[in-house]
Amino acid sequence: MIFVLEIKGTAILAFEADDPDEANAYAASAEEHEDLTELTSNGAPLWNGKDDIGVRVATPAEAGLFEEQREEDWGEDVHADSEDFIVYLVPLDEPEEDE
Repeated sequence: MIFVLEIKGTAILAFEADDPDEANAYAASAEEHEDLTELTSNGAPLWNGKDDIGVRVATPAEAGLFEEQREEDWGEDVHADSEDFIVYLVPLDEPEEDE
């Protein structure tokens, strides 16, 4: 099943999990939280570290976008390690280069 992480009503990213329990565990993972505070969209972090992070089943459009992107990225190996594949549903800012 494809699930979506939501913050303040905004769909942030889509990912695959076997069931809602696994999806909620993914959302609660410290590693994912670190990424959400470091990545930005329109100059703001995806997550401020305080707001609730929700999980829901993806809409058909979100699931279609996930599947399309996964197939585009992985081609024939579309089902290999799909648990590690995510699709951001918001535009991400380009990372700043270290000088």
